[in-house]
Amino acid sequence: MKAFVVMGRVFKATYDELFLCIVMSLLWWAGILLVVTAGPATMGLNHVANRIANYRRVDMSFFWDGAKRNIGRGWLILALILVVVGGLLFNIWFYSNAQDWSRAMSFFWTWILLFFLMIAQYFFPLLWQQEEPTFILALKNAFLLGLRHPLYSLLMLAFAFVLIVLSILLTVPVLLLMPAMVSLAANFGLAGLLQEMGMAPEPPPKPPK
Repeated sequence: MKAFVVMGRVFKATYDELFLCIVMSLLWWAGILLVVTAGPATMGLNHVANRIANYRRVDMSFFWDGAKRNIGRGWLILALILVVVGGLLFNIWFYSNAQDWSRAMSFFWTWILLFFLMIAQYFFPLLWQQEEPTFILALKNAFLLGLRHPLYSLLMLAFAFVLIVLSILLTVPVLLLMPAMVSLAANFGLAGLLQEMGMAPEPPPKPPK
C-alpha cells in the first residue's frame, strides 16, 4: 500500500538528513518550552520537512526562514488544534462518566477526535505546499483529503503515533528525532497523496549501480 511506501521514505529521509533532523528537533523543543515561540518553531520545522518531502534542497536557513514567515497562520493552526483536541477530550470524558444512554455519545466524540487528528496532520504541510499560504484553504483541503483518503490518512496517523510511543519508550529519540520524524511523516504523507494527483514531484530515480 502507498502508506507503507511513504513510511519507508520517512525513515530514509531521516537517515539522509540525520544531523539536520537532530538540530531541528532540539530547536523545536526549545521553541515549545519558551511557549511564545511554539508557533514559529513548528512553522520552521514543517518548512524544512516539506522541502525534504518534495525533494528540494534543505539546510538550517530554511528553518529560520520558515519560523519568520506565516507566524500568524502558524499560531492560528496550533491554537485550533489545541482548542479542538482539548474540547473533544473534554466531551469524551464528560459523556463517558454519564450514567444514562448519553454515555454512548462518548463513542461519537471519539470518532470525531480521530477524524480531526487524521486531517490535522495535513494542516502545517498544506500551508507550505501552497504557493500562496491560506489558512482557510489549508483547512478545507485537509478536510477533503481526510474524507477522500480515510484509510491512508488513518495509517499515516497511526505511524506518527507509533513514532511518538517508541520515542518515549526509548527516551533519547524524544529529544533528538521525534519532532522531525513526526513532521516528516505528515509532509511525506501529504506529498504521497499529491503525487497521485500529479501535484507533487515523484522521488528521484535511483542512480544506476
